[in-house]
Amino acid sequence: MTAMQACTNQARETPSHEAELGDTLVVEGDTEVRLTHAFKPGEPNGLFDGGISVITDGSEGIRAEVNAVCSMPDLPNWPEYDNIYGRWLSDDEKPGVEGGKTDWQLLLYFDGEAKDKGREKAPGWAKRLAQNLCRKGDFQDN
Repeated sequence: MTAMQACTNQARETPSHEAELGDTLVVEGDTEVRLTHAFKPGEPNGLFDGGISVITDGSEGIRAEVNAVCSMPDLPNWPEYDNIYGRWLSDDEKPGVEGGKTDWQLLLYFDGEAKDKGREKAPGWAKRLAQNLCRKGDFQDN
């Protein structure tokens, strides 16, 4: 019975294009990534200047500004990968104000390869968040 309760108490991942502030975008192990600042659509399929909060074991944790540049295979003049990157925010910072600085970056190639490119290794939930923001994997539109 306890195992069944644990499954029903787990937060549901909300597709980013349907999410409202406070909604869970990603559940990765004991970590939830929640929307704190709506993502603004870019061109042609990119997203930028969104804000998240990372909650681990139910405790409010760190906040980050996250940017994702989503691509599609064989799209002229666009790379063959999705790019997600972010920076950790201090307590008084808001996403989208500072810009330009990146703590971590992850390139997700369409052949399945993933490459860390930032000063720090990308968080474990970054790939799943990129799938949500780029509407790929099981977040793909039907």
